[in-house]
Amino acid sequence: MKIKTAFGNNNPVYEDAMKIRTAVFIQEQGIDAKIEQDENENRCLYYVGYVNEQPVTTARTLQTEDGVLVQRVCTLKNFRHQGLSSQLFAAIETTAKTKGEKQVWLFAQDQAQPFYLHNGFRVTGGQVMEAGISHHKMIKAV
Repeated sequence: MKIKTAFGNNNPVYEDAMKIRTAVFIQEQGIDAKIEQDENENRCLYYVGYVNEQPVTTARTLQTEDGVLVQRVCTLKNFRHQGLSSQLFAAIETTAKTKGEKQVWLFAQDQAQPFYLHNGFRVTGGQVMEAGISHHKMIKAV
């Protein structure tokens, strides 16, 4: 898998990320398109993983006082359970380490917690509802 990154929401990497997010969050999970995008779209670093030049997995990161916040993590249905998101997280963690960050953190959908636990995250917060879906805060030291 080839991983590309770009900052902000005015570039081809962002456009590819949005194709994946639309397919997963809006079409598959039924999240309202009006809330899937937010005020941070132009403040994030986007990661997109490509298989045979096709964008298949994505995440975005936002620099915070608590470390690197990872958001909008998703993979197209036909490409799940192949280790692609784990590769994406390895790239995110490498970038965080390079910038001197001590941790990455996120709010994981409860159904995705096993993936994050497998990748070294730990649950650190109580349940939070976002878009009608249960999430928990998870953190990983880098």
